[in-house]
Amino acid sequence: MQNTIDSSEDAIKEAPDCLDTALCAMDAQVPGGVYLCQVNARISCSACCGLYNVADLSLENLGTLLARRSKRFAHAERTVAGIEAFARVTEHLEPQQRPFGKLHHCPFIGLIGKGPGRVGCLLHPLADGNGGVDFRGLSYYGGLACRTYFCMTTRELAPRWKRILPKVLDHWYLFGLVVSEIELLTAIFDQLEFRLGRPLVKNDVESDQAAECLRQLLSLKCRWPFRPPSHSSACHYLFKDNAYPKPSIPYDRLGAAPSAYDRILREMPSAFKDLKELEQAEALIENHLATTVKALEGG
Repeated sequence: MQNTIDSSEDAIKEAPDCLDTALCAMDAQVPGGVYLCQVNARISCSACCGLYNVADLSLENLGTLLARRSKRFAHAERTVAGIEAFARVTEHLEPQQRPFGKLHHCPFIGLIGKGPGRVGCLLHPLADGNGGVDFRGLSYYGGLACRTYFCMTTRELAPRWKRILPKVLDHWYLFGLVVSEIELLTAIFDQLEFRLGRPLVKNDVESDQAAECLRQLLSLKCRWPFRPPSHSSACHYLFKDNAYPKPSIPYDRLGAAPSAYDRILREMPSAFKDLKELEQAEALIENHLATTVKALEGG
């Protein structure tokens, strides 16, 4: 049966956290049982809309780009012609260099909600100025895709881990960059659970120290210093068509045995010019893992 829940739902206006009644109702309807698209007033994800597929992926640049875009859209005429004209102007005004040419960046991603807001769809029927009209059929993938698509993280990541992520990644920018990295998340959480000797659950990150340590570990993805030229951006390609494979690590050439952190290193992804760089990367991961486990254990 086709899912009826809207994957870009904007009904969560001021939900305080993922225990909100409305959010729990959505959890029951989405694949995988945990809703990750519009979590609360600060946390949302538009990675599948190509949000991060921009030349300058800094928070300052992306936030400014979205704020300007949203301000222009507020004055756009809500007609087919007006919305199409907005898209043309947006593509003219904004740089079109994309790290991944096959990943569409939707010009209708903007900032929604009160205050600084969060990312979301400017064409959604509940977005400001749309008067309840659903304009998403004018987007590249069309309204059906916008309403029914769910990423692999939603479908496949362990529910206990999905419930942890909004507690730790407390801003849309970091949340969206990390939450859609299903292989990287699995590799990191597997390491943590192996060291803890038990499943990791949401209650484990109730303390500020534990939450901050895990946040720093997960945010390595955004500040990883060993990315290869083919994946020089923190943006990643979400789809499993092998269009942009992450490179394997030639341990033989480096004079090293396969790393105990190989899954994490590959998913960052990584390239090393020599053994010293590999050892530096391993030390960086080990330090964050050890610090996080200690905090999770209450140390």
